[in-house]
Amino acid sequence: MALVATSALYLGDAFRGDTTDGASGPVTGSRHFKVTAEQMKNILQNGVERAGVAVGHPKLKGSGSSDPSTAAKATIVYDDGFGDAHVSLSVRRVQPADPKLKKLITCPPVKGSPYEECTVQPGNRAVKGYTEAGKAGGIKKWEVTMVSTSGYLIELATNNVQGPGDAHSGHNPRLNPGKLRHLALFVEGSFTTAGEPNIFGSAKPGSRPEPGNMLPILKSLLPKRLKVYSEAGTGADGHVVVIDGNTGDRTYIEVVATAAEDAAWTETRPDGMKVAAVKKPGAYPGVQHWQVDTFRPNGLSIQVSAYNAPTPKSLKSGTQLLITMEELKAIATAPVWLTAR
Repeated sequence: MALVATSALYLGDAFRGDTTDGASGPVTGSRHFKVTAEQMKNILQNGVERAGVAVGHPKLKGSGSSDPSTAAKATIVYDDGFGDAHVSLSVRRVQPADPKLKKLITCPPVKGSPYEECTVQPGNRAVKGYTEAGKAGGIKKWEVTMVSTSGYLIELATNNVQGPGDAHSGHNPRLNPGKLRHLALFVEGSFTTAGEPNIFGSAKPGSRPEPGNMLPILKSLLPKRLKVYSEAGTGADGHVVVIDGNTGDRTYIEVVATAAEDAAWTETRPDGMKVAAVKKPGAYPGVQHWQVDTFRPNGLSIQVSAYNAPTPKSLKSGTQLLITMEELKAIATAPVWLTAR
C-alpha cells in the first residue's frame, strides 16, 4: 500500500527555512535539494542496520532528486530470517509549518480508522500499524511519517512480504515500531538543513573508516573559517584545538555523548529536544568555559564545550574564544548526531 495521502499532498509554497546552516555557513538556497539514488540507497541500508536489524542479501532500488517538490525514494528487500521483508523510504523538502502536512502526522478517529494502532509521538511523528484487509495473519504493515524541524517530510513503511501479491509468513516485521522510529531519526540526521545528505548517513555500507567516532562529525560542523591545529578522540568523545593564524590564539572545542546531570534546561525545541547553554569561569584566570548540553526525546545526549585555552586545564590563549555561543549551539543541536553510534 502506498504511504497514506502522500500522492495527494500538495506542498504549497516554496520551502523558506533558515538561510544559514548553523555552524556550517550559508546554504545554497532554502529550496535546495540534491540527493542521488545511490545516496538514498546507502542511507536506507545504513539506517536499517543501525536500527539493529541484520540485513541479509539486500536488494536495493532508489531514485534521487534535485527538485524540492519531488521526493527522493529508496526501497530495500532483505532476508529477515523468515523470508523476504520490505522497507520503503521517501524524503522531500517541506515547510514544517505548512498546515497541509498536519493530517499526515495526525491519527484519525478510532471509529472507522484503517489502522489497528496509531500514535502521535514527540518530534512530529505518527506511527501507524495495520493488517492488510483487517484479516488476522495477513500482511502486517507499519508506517512512520515524520515532519522534521530541518525541513523534510520523511515517510517510512515496512511489511513482512517483498511486495504486493507475494506470500507472507504471518510473523511481525523485524522492523518493529521502535526500530522504525529509530530509522526515521537516522534518516533525519543523514540530511543537512542545506538540502543535501551528509557523508555519515550516505557512506557506502561497510566503508565507514571510523564508525561511531564523534570526532569526524565535530570537524564537519565547525565554522569553515576555523583552522584545526590538533585533534583527538575516541568512540564517545572528540576534541579539536583551533588556532587563529594571525595571533596564534587557540580554542579547545570538545564533544561528548552525554549531558550534564545538573543541566538547567533553558529551551525546549519543537522536536522535544532540551537545550542548556552556560558560560562559566575556567580553571585559570581569564579562561572562559562555554558549554551547551542537549537531550533528545529518544535519549540522545550531546554536550559541546569550548575554552579560550589549548586544553581545559591550561592558561588562557587569547581574551576571547574563536567560536561564538550560537555556533556551539548549532553544533550541539545538529541532526547529524543522530547518525552517531
